[in-house]
Amino acid sequence: MTLSPQPRSPQNRPSTAAGWSQEIHRGFFPLDLHVVHPEAFQARSVTKVRQGCHMARIRASAHVARMRQDACDRLLQPCVKALWLHDGEAAFRQGHQAVTLQGGQWLLYEASRPYELDMAENADFTVLFSHITTDDSWLQRGFTRRLTPRPVEEAASLALDMVNGALREGLQLQASTQAAFALSLRALLDAALTSGATPSTPRGTRPNLLQEAQAYLLAHLTDARLSSEELALRLGVSRRSLYKAFEAVNDTPQSFQLTQRLLRCRERLQAPQGDQLNLTHLAYEHGFGDAAHFSRAYKRLFGESPSASRQHLQRGKSAHG
Repeated sequence: MTLSPQPRSPQNRPSTAAGWSQEIHRGFFPLDLHVVHPEAFQARSVTKVRQGCHMARIRASAHVARMRQDACDRLLQPCVKALWLHDGEAAFRQGHQAVTLQGGQWLLYEASRPYELDMAENADFTVLFSHITTDDSWLQRGFTRRLTPRPVEEAASLALDMVNGALREGLQLQASTQAAFALSLRALLDAALTSGATPSTPRGTRPNLLQEAQAYLLAHLTDARLSSEELALRLGVSRRSLYKAFEAVNDTPQSFQLTQRLLRCRERLQAPQGDQLNLTHLAYEHGFGDAAHFSRAYKRLFGESPSASRQHLQRGKSAHG
């Protein structure tokens, strides 16, 4: 996720259903909105659009939001959406799946595929859209394909607090603060999603140890001092038990942590204005001791150097420019 100091915060406007629909479509995300009773339309909304990250808190009359195929085709990058429903009811449909959300639940899904969201009268909700890359872990691990309403608890609740806090404040963030905000938000959502996963664990290990360890690593990705020994100590298990938990998915703590760091770096590089990132600073921000180590690890995983990824972004901008 990438944030830039370019907030845009229309509040409680426009006053008509057509005007509200156009405002959302043009200034927030290219949705087609149909208000069920336009003659009695009411809406209260606060939105902020920053580079790669769109946030909104909305209470509105009953409406249907549709993401059509032609709008998906115009997007330059895949997008995901996290939706927290505070009050009311919503029905979500995508492909052959359909789920119902109740107040106090949240849902993650890919917003760059066609979908339909039917919001009940006076539904109160917070949404977060974020640009991602095609090799993002959320896509690869199927989190956005399995439509699973989840209770707003612990990590998901903390992530919601961060988004609503940003919406309440007129934040003008420096680059380092933007990176920390985005990384923390992603880590919290990762932890919320991982805690609901149920891969098998070896006999004799603590139930859910793998998920606990992965969630902890995701929440501390930038901590270069976090070794496997320290991780085991903080989780209250032996180093052997920790490694046995990761062996169940043919992984190790170090490999998982390195891969997640590199995926975050690639997301930053392929996001808008990623071509302006300083590679040395990017490496340090994500827990790498030096740029050379970062570059070698990046190339091993993705088959190209970080600078090559930036050049691809520049060529893509030129092609669309």
